[in-house]
Amino acid sequence: MVRFANGWLAQRDIRAGASTRLFCLPHAGSGSAAFYRWKRELPPGIDVCPVLLPGREGRLRELSLIDAVALVGELLAATRPYLDVPFAIFGHSKGSLLAYEWAAQLAEAQFADAQRTAPACLFVSGREAAHLPLTHPDLHGLGDQAFVEELQRRYGGTPDNLLADAELREVFLPILRADLNLVETYRHGPQTMLECPIMAFAGKQDDSVSDAGLEAWGSLTTGQFTTRRFTGDHFYSTGEGQRELLEVIARRLG
Repeated sequence: MVRFANGWLAQRDIRAGASTRLFCLPHAGSGSAAFYRWKRELPPGIDVCPVLLPGREGRLRELSLIDAVALVGELLAATRPYLDVPFAIFGHSKGSLLAYEWAAQLAEAQFADAQRTAPACLFVSGREAAHLPLTHPDLHGLGDQAFVEELQRRYGGTPDNLLADAELREVFLPILRADLNLVETYRHGPQTMLECPIMAFAGKQDDSVSDAGLEAWGSLTTGQFTTRRFTGDHFYSTGEGQRELLEVIARRLG
């Protein structure tokens, strides 16, 4: 059974005396388990801290939050005590939207109370820049079959048995719908310009992320900005591009 440091982080992931914490936010429909392999692959000086989102895993009984700004507001309040060492934030797809919003709310908070708390780097992956309007129709309101088929067509990686297995549908479709609802209803506001470095990543075969959309992340910070594509599709970060991605992250946080 997972013991929580708060509602959002597992107690086992918060090590006293950590040199660097890497907070990780998953893609739609996924959870913290996607990042536990990273603990073995990254250097021991980097503490991987997957974020436990409501509505899944150990928080399955809670309602999923579909307002990104409100969700990150709660996350920020809960994680403040753990920003006491250098830290970075990684998010993939939906997670990159939450990662950006987290960094933006931190920037707003520093502006208001003069506390200099900002990530050493913001890693955004598998998504075009947060301020760009979505160029595809919304998915979250579609019927089950159309919803799963369009997810498969657009991103790949959706289990073929998701429609066939009634128990899987009952558990995972509401999570996926809520996550896509959050993404598709997000509206970028007049956030404070970030000062932290941003590294924007995508898979080489990910057609959902254009080169221009990836480069546009650079307009959201005055800090250093780089982009990179790795071998693989939308889910490169848990597939064939994972090792190279982790090498890049390790060098950046080294």
